[in-house]
Amino acid sequence: MTSLFRLGCLFAFGSLFVSCSRFHTTSDLITLNKIYQIKPRQQLYALDRRGNVRAKQLIARGAQAALYEREDTLYADFLAETLPRPDQNPATLDRSDSLTTFFYHYNPKLKHIEEKSPWFRYQLTSFDVDLFTAPFKYRFGQAGQPGELTTSANLGVYAGIRYDVGRYQNIYFRQDRRSNIESFGFGFGTFISIDPVTVNEFSTAGRFTGEYEGLGINYGVLGLVGYKTVTVGLALGFENLADRNNRFWIYRQKPWLGVSLGVNLN
Repeated sequence: MTSLFRLGCLFAFGSLFVSCSRFHTTSDLITLNKIYQIKPRQQLYALDRRGNVRAKQLIARGAQAALYEREDTLYADFLAETLPRPDQNPATLDRSDSLTTFFYHYNPKLKHIEEKSPWFRYQLTSFDVDLFTAPFKYRFGQAGQPGELTTSANLGVYAGIRYDVGRYQNIYFRQDRRSNIESFGFGFGTFISIDPVTVNEFSTAGRFTGEYEGLGINYGVLGLVGYKTVTVGLALGFENLADRNNRFWIYRQKPWLGVSLGVNLN
């Protein structure tokens, strides 16, 4: 039964990891489709009524915009309430530009075979939901017994706040152009998980003489770092058995430390 549980956990986690990774990669290449906070001191471009390209610089801190990408061009629609009041300066972005769609444009010098634009930077704070497993979990020594390192299959759900920093770049190679999107995030939140637990004389300090595999229910806090959909974290958890021998189990409600590996679901 334990082997089936482990195989089931690994299959479910692996399948979701592959599908989420493919979806996020495709999404990144097509569109960002979220409201981001845009770093100041960056230049954006728009078309005037005559069809000429004009440049404007973002001065305000805390400006927010919906970012989306089409055919390797990044577009930005700013939220009016996050822009400064009109300052009559044609070179800076203000509230009068809130109805204008800006784009990130770069004219390569093409002195080399490959040219890269400067990075366009943005950030995002969001609610995060992850599916994760803890491949390594260390239970501290209890009741005169030494500490225990476990590597059993397990599956958990994490929910918390995540802060992401992203950047966008155009890359020109001869006559071709492509875009490059990079993102890095970190977060903190809570989790619940389940795993198989070996219940025997060792883990009950001699109060149970048999041996069987029980179901463990875990909860705790998790800090993580992430790149795109993949997350790695450090968990502090507490565990209980889901049966009547929980009262004898020496690790009941005792803290453990673990390393997590997960995928972002949202």
